[in-house]
Amino acid sequence: MGVRQAQGQAKTSAAIQIRQISPHPSLRSLVASFGERRADFKSINVIRALNARPDQFIEFYFREPYLVREKGTGFSATPTSVLVGVTSAPGKDLGFVGQIETFTIRFQPTGLARLFGVRMTETVDQGLALADVLKRQTPALESALAKSVTFEERVAIAQAWIASWLEQSRPFDEIDHIARLLVKTGGKVSIGRLADRAGISARQLQRRFLRDVGVTPKFFGRLTRFEAALAAQSRQPDQTWAHIAAEAGYADEAHLSREARALCGMTPQTFAARMEAISTLAVVGPEMSDLFKCAI
Repeated sequence: MGVRQAQGQAKTSAAIQIRQISPHPSLRSLVASFGERRADFKSINVIRALNARPDQFIEFYFREPYLVREKGTGFSATPTSVLVGVTSAPGKDLGFVGQIETFTIRFQPTGLARLFGVRMTETVDQGLALADVLKRQTPALESALAKSVTFEERVAIAQAWIASWLEQSRPFDEIDHIARLLVKTGGKVSIGRLADRAGISARQLQRRFLRDVGVTPKFFGRLTRFEAALAAQSRQPDQTWAHIAAEAGYADEAHLSREARALCGMTPQTFAARMEAISTLAVVGPEMSDLFKCAI
């Protein structure tokens, strides 16, 4: 397996390092990727507003935790390890301060449900303490990861841990296939047609999708489509929003703008500008590297 490491050109020694790797082929129906972030922020002047997104992951904080706030509240620290489900609406901010060192296991849409039987409706919009959700499965993992030093060691430990639970995992089925297709196509598939081809009713699909993903297939499709639009803009920031909207399957740019307001609380132009402002600050700021945009 090849490891891709992002390397910055920051003028200071304080750099955010981002590493990401795909899992072993035997785990790819459950796990999307493993990732690491390392950084050193001198003060909590770097804040990122969280948008609605389809990601589901387990994350470990080995030095300083992330800081989270909801509207009308102050920042509070995350637990040392968390399980995060689908984010269905904007409204939370992340803050970063001190030495950041994280390890993330990002799952396929139904990976956590298949592997551990987690009812994903209970994880939506939550960053749950991992020990509260997987009391039996994770203490040894967290300890082993904390004792490790390198990303490669942590990936090996995490893969061995996941492999040890494979025998008890639910077999891949039509719900898993539909969820993966929604991600792969950026939500540009007919959910009704997929249900018909799978031989299940719309009601069955919705009930099982809620259990294993956390939200309805229609809403999950909206999240993956919006994620695809944001990713397209990030790859090619010079293209117009009208072009991005058309490629992502929106009726027009106005349709994309309405979705952006619903899913990130602002227009897509404003969201992209804020992300770019964070990146620009990282280039010129004395404590951050130009890799910050990639890091979040």
